[in-house]
Amino acid sequence: MASAVFDGSYELKFKDFFFKVLSGSAQGILIGVLPSAVLKYVIRPFVQSGMGWAVDLSAILTLFSSLIPMLIGLAIAMQFNMKSLDVGVMAIAVGVACGSIKWASVPAGFKNPITGVTTTSPSTVYMAAGAGDVINAMIVAAIGVLVIWLIAKYLGGFGSLAIILSPIVVGGGVGLIGKEIAPYVGEVTTWIGKMVQLATDLQPLPMTIIIAMAFAVIIVTPVSTVGIALAITLSGLGSAAAGVGIVATTVVLLINSIRVNKVGTTVAIFLGAMKGMMPSVFKKPVMLFSFMVAAAVSALPISFLNVQGTPTSAGFGWIGFVSPIQSVVRDVADKAFQTNTIGVIPAILVWAIVPIIAGIVVDLLFTKVFKLYKPEDFKQEI
Repeated sequence: MASAVFDGSYELKFKDFFFKVLSGSAQGILIGVLPSAVLKYVIRPFVQSGMGWAVDLSAILTLFSSLIPMLIGLAIAMQFNMKSLDVGVMAIAVGVACGSIKWASVPAGFKNPITGVTTTSPSTVYMAAGAGDVINAMIVAAIGVLVIWLIAKYLGGFGSLAIILSPIVVGGGVGLIGKEIAPYVGEVTTWIGKMVQLATDLQPLPMTIIIAMAFAVIIVTPVSTVGIALAITLSGLGSAAAGVGIVATTVVLLINSIRVNKVGTTVAIFLGAMKGMMPSVFKKPVMLFSFMVAAAVSALPISFLNVQGTPTSAGFGWIGFVSPIQSVVRDVADKAFQTNTIGVIPAILVWAIVPIIAGIVVDLLFTKVFKLYKPEDFKQEI
């Protein structure tokens, strides 16, 4: 029912609901994160030299991240084939509820640092900063979908009053609910992030292996690796481990895709379309074990060389070479997440040599020795 119009006749099933929320969230996150992550260090020299266009472009791309909640709401609405009004109110509801845009009351006499205008009476100021709480964005978007569906099913979508009532009830009402639950959701996700970080600090080797294996699997599921990394603020060793886990899966996929698929499919995998291989992987789930073993081996240098990253570099791997570059170079703002960088030669070892060798050896074991799958099982078009 992917093409069905989202109205009162839409048959809302849990599986359909769950995967469309996940898929839309992944799309929204990637739109908001990828441009800045890929171009961050490309335009850095131009920014440092004071070129106006580079400074403005950097600011615009950074602002993308503050729009992630809104993009998540929009992308999820599009997944359900909602009409334009509902798409708009979904984007508004999620955008205002997740902390990427904050506001506060200021007294008369407050001078706006951007405009330089001084307020003559108490007013509200708004500030955009960071991506907010991605998990809360997904929850609020899910609530928004349910509310819009219930309104369509039992209230006829508000009829001719929809243009007035939908923004108020869904945009404002659901947005307010999201704003109220945000602190509690934030406490949970922060706690999870702290537990992962603490475990990584206490047991760096086993934890980097576990994280690498987890992300090696997640990258070929509907779940967003970037979303998870942002949600739990995965940084330091954990960020690098996640990145190398994704690389390990990419290597195994490439080894087999080169043999049986068209060049375009193989290139797409290299550029980051690993999720496009989900149908093949789900038909032969044993493939996941080869990804996990390759990731476990590839993660060994992470702990030994103290390779680190940030929450925004954790879910990429070779995509845009974001994870490798972040392990070598960092901005001042990155120091809150990343306390160490490595040289170019160690980076080549960690991000290319070890994963490629591990991937080749593991794939040979699984195909030639254990005979658990064959290259033909990876045949697919993306």
